[in-house]
Amino acid sequence: MHVGDRMRRRRTRAGLTLVEVLVVLAVIGVVAAMVVLGVRTDGDPARVEANRFADRLRLAADEALIAGRPVTLAMDPRGYAFESDARADDDWGARHDLPREVRFWAPQAGLTVDPDGVEAPVVMTMRDRRQAWRITFDGLSAEVAPLGAEAA
Repeated sequence: MHVGDRMRRRRTRAGLTLVEVLVVLAVIGVVAAMVVLGVRTDGDPARVEANRFADRLRLAADEALIAGRPVTLAMDPRGYAFESDARADDDWGARHDLPREVRFWAPQAGLTVDPDGVEAPVVMTMRDRRQAWRITFDGLSAEVAPLGAEAA
């Protein structure tokens, strides 16, 4: 009987309880979430900014079409802003300053998005130290594509 008592005690002391396992898993989950949230994934700022600009161009085209009034885009190498009489009280078109490492180029300093959507395509670029992105806007839609190495 003495051997049986020893075996029973070993069985009760060996291993972890369910609560202990759940606590360990919760701690691992919290640490993993902190690592994932702490890692920056925007390693290509020019691509991020080019896509943001294309989205805002599409919004400006929608705004011009719905309101029936032109939307003006003012651009410079450090940022851009949209202006519309239709939504003067809203800040959707407020100036957006680009990150320091991103440069913006457009063939002219301003662009008017007309309500009829008919526009000769305009090609603009955003670049950082590693890559350049081409934004093509035709008055209704905006497309983003990497600028080829031969043109960069």
